[in-house]
Amino acid sequence: MRKVSSILAFVLLTGTILSACSGNEGSPGSSENPPPGNGENSETVEAVNATGFPIVNEPVTLRAMVQLSPVQPTDWNDILIWQKYEEMTGVRIDWEAYTAADITEKRNLALASDQLPDIFYRTRMPDNDVDKYGVEGSFLRLNELIDQYAPNFKAIMEKYEDVRKGVATADGSIYAMPNLTDSPSIEITRKLFLNQDWLASTGQQMPTTIDELYEVLVAFRDGDPNGNGQQDEIPMAADSLDELLLVLRGAYGLGNKGIGNNNWDIDPDSGELRFFPASERYLELLTFVNKLYTEKLIDQEVFTTTGTDVLAKNEQNRIGSFSFGNVVGRANSNADSFVGLETALTGPHGDQLYTSARGHLGARGAFMISKSNPHPEASMRWIDYFYSDEGIRMLYLGIEGETYAQDADGNYDFLPEIVENIPEGSSFDQVVSQYVPYAGGSIPTLIMEDYFKGGETQPSAKAAAENLAPYLPDELWAPFSFTTEEAAEKVALEADINALVTQRTAEFVQGKASLAEFSNYVTQLERMGLDRLKEIYEAGYARYQE
Repeated sequence: MRKVSSILAFVLLTGTILSACSGNEGSPGSSENPPPGNGENSETVEAVNATGFPIVNEPVTLRAMVQLSPVQPTDWNDILIWQKYEEMTGVRIDWEAYTAADITEKRNLALASDQLPDIFYRTRMPDNDVDKYGVEGSFLRLNELIDQYAPNFKAIMEKYEDVRKGVATADGSIYAMPNLTDSPSIEITRKLFLNQDWLASTGQQMPTTIDELYEVLVAFRDGDPNGNGQQDEIPMAADSLDELLLVLRGAYGLGNKGIGNNNWDIDPDSGELRFFPASERYLELLTFVNKLYTEKLIDQEVFTTTGTDVLAKNEQNRIGSFSFGNVVGRANSNADSFVGLETALTGPHGDQLYTSARGHLGARGAFMISKSNPHPEASMRWIDYFYSDEGIRMLYLGIEGETYAQDADGNYDFLPEIVENIPEGSSFDQVVSQYVPYAGGSIPTLIMEDYFKGGETQPSAKAAAENLAPYLPDELWAPFSFTTEEAAEKVALEADINALVTQRTAEFVQGKASLAEFSNYVTQLERMGLDRLKEIYEAGYARYQE
């Protein structure tokens, strides 16, 4: 009996050791055997509550990489709602925050070294990288997790067709949760604002056509509307040349499906996919902008300027109009002087479109769950709350009674003691960023105007959006999806083709290249593989239509 007992003890001890070794090498969440992320990990599923709070009965901690906005606390755990949400859910997030200058390097290093955080949250992940690393297995496929643990996001996909079409890869896989908007003022990404005081001073009316805009700009240049006796006015300004083109191109029928696929739209004559920077209408747009630049009707520093520069020039009362998403981001003391266009500008062929707009889908790669995440089900429940009405309100306003309240008319806003006594040297964004994390944008949620208090929801920007809404394209495309092979070839082709478009566009506008050379430029694009790039986009478009 002693001999049998010894043998049994040995067998049990050996089994325990083998079990422990097996658990260390292949347990759910280890790099060798990551959780499937499809609800099959029974150990994790049992610990996650299907609905309500807390999400987990035993606290868990997850590591998340995030881009830090300059106005936010350097430790994201200091933001009030993350502390409150941890109490609600039982899920603690250890935030690894990086600046905009560092986030790309840190993100790429983590992916290349396979040393992954559990969550990628607002890391500015390009769509091509979402698809690439998703297919390779660095990110979990989220379809099954969404089905089981994300009822709020599922409802949004059912509500918005462009979201449903835009979130998946070519084979239907979803690897990321997106940043979404339900706000026309945000979805109209760039608007043209004019100084109404200058209009009155020069006897001009709000322009409704491209020709009338030219006349207004000439009056701004020559009429001394700032009244200082000097010809120092800048009739039109923007952060870049591209931002000027965005508010003008619709008058030439360009970008007639919005900005979702950059330089691609539909040729209205043939009905085929079009790379519009190679079109005759683009030449007409460049001809007009070259005229504005040559006659000093647009900022001569537009090729090197920044948003800070535009704001500083506005403080000197030198700017007559500018392109931006809102007024308060580019005008301070004279912000009340600027109003948006009353209609979209009509172009030389009768086009009256406004095409600096997108659909509901913003940044697609706003939230990814990595293969090494030990709690994918809890992670999905954690993020899905911020696609609900209550979660969105929390994300943008904080905690009711502590940071915001609802007035008698049903409107929500921050408490007066928070936003009406901003310390000297601080700003609105810096103050509210102690409580909520949305500064910097592109976070995984659905932005709603009732709760978002950024510049795009200020009266001037909302009024401009309402004026332009009737002139938006009938359909605003979400970005197309591409296979891994297509995406790799597309990236290689676009590196050269888009670089040439940017270079030659600037040269045509500045007069460094003659507009008579436009056909040579188109030929050069074709030699770079434009026809092959079109074939790739046509494949993506066909899938999008299906």
